Amino acid sequence: MTDPEIAIRIDLAGNLRELDIGTDRNQQIRTIGRALLDNIQAVDFIHRPTGPAIVILARAHRSHQAPNHPAARAVHELAAPLPHPIQGEVVLAGYTTAGHLTGLPADAVAIIRAACRTP
Repeated sequence: MTDPEIAIRIDLAGNLRELDIGTDRNQQIRTIGRALLDNIQAVDFIHRPTGPAIVILARAHRSHQAPNHPAARAVHELAAPLPHPIQGEVVLAGYTTAGHLTGLPADAVAIIRAACRTP
């Protein structure tokens, strides 16, 4: 049995939900789309020196959504602030150099969890 491919959904209150996105692209799109209740769009990428990059996925129709401060803290801890605000719920997942979604590395999961804890 293989380890699950885990992505993390962050809501506006900082609540986290692990998503097993599997390895099938169609399953990944369905799982993330259901978690965000919309079509998904890549907002930005966090390139890391080792392991997969991290992609920030959000609703395609998020222009009127509130800022997601917990997700912004997590992104800041993972890399640096994005040049634009993160709006609405987001899903963070791994992204390979070949352009495939994958699970988040364990160190990134720990950073996200710590950044989203309520002080």
